[in-house]
Amino acid sequence: MSYIIKMALDIKARFNPPAHMSSPIEAYCAIGTVAKALGLPCPQRKDTLFEMRQELSDAEAGKSFPSERIEKINQILMSFIRDEETTDAMMAYVTYGYENENGNAST
Repeated sequence: MSYIIKMALDIKARFNPPAHMSSPIEAYCAIGTVAKALGLPCPQRKDTLFEMRQELSDAEAGKSFPSERIEKINQILMSFIRDEETTDAMMAYVTYGYENENGNAST
C-alpha cells in the first residue's frame, strides 16, 4: 500500500497545477518524501499532521527544492486542509516516504 501512496504523489505532481491530495495518508508520506529530498532528518512524530507539516515548513525555510517534482509535492502538502491525529500507521507512511525517496518519480 505504501508504494501505491508514494506513486500517487508522483502522479499528482506531474499535473500543472498539481492535483490535490485526497487523503492524510498521502500527506504523511509527502512529509517524509520532502524531508529526505531536502536532506533533512526523518521527521519525528508530533501529535497531529498539521504540527508535523509546520515543523517541516520551518525546517525547509531558506532551502531550495531539488526538483520541480519535490516543490509540487510540497505545494500540495502545504495546501492539504484536513488535520489528523498522528498514529503509528501514519508514521509508517512518513518513514516509507523518507526511506524510499531517491529523487526520481516512482514508476
